[in-house]
Amino acid sequence: MEDTERQSFLSLLLSHHPVEQWHLCYRVRLAGRQWALCARCLGIYPALAVTLLLGQLGGPWPAWAEWAVLMVPPLPALVDWATTAVERKPERPNWFRLVTGLGMGVGIGGAFHVNSYALLSEPVVAQFAYIVLTVFLVRLVGFLRFGIEKRRRVKARLASRPTLEEYIRDNFRPGE
Repeated sequence: MEDTERQSFLSLLLSHHPVEQWHLCYRVRLAGRQWALCARCLGIYPALAVTLLLGQLGGPWPAWAEWAVLMVPPLPALVDWATTAVERKPERPNWFRLVTGLGMGVGIGGAFHVNSYALLSEPVVAQFAYIVLTVFLVRLVGFLRFGIEKRRRVKARLASRPTLEEYIRDNFRPGE
């Protein structure tokens, strides 16, 4: 898909980034069209599938392995996302996003595997809570940090505007 074309639903599904953020994606040319594939998702889905497959072939994991696989590998992806969102730092290179995606995929695939023999066990619920809490806290910090600054700028801009009476007096002279 060329950058000048309107982005199709399939293109957005594969990249989940608008065209101006395709630097976060790997681009491939297929059937004469350019497609963008999210760098992090290119790590997540294969790692998820391999972890789930290996887990199903190997059977139930010991408790320590459940906790380790579900909690540790997703951590780099969450830290990467949190630092870029809260600190407004530039996104990491695609190879880095791919590697952190692999960790996230291992964690999610591990959760699927553990759910296959111990539905909603403690490690699965803890992983879910830890990811949801991370997203909530990052969004909250971002809102408090940047939302408050934005409201202050808007308030200052509005305070410097003339009142309606001053605007009329300064811009509309009788007889003009």
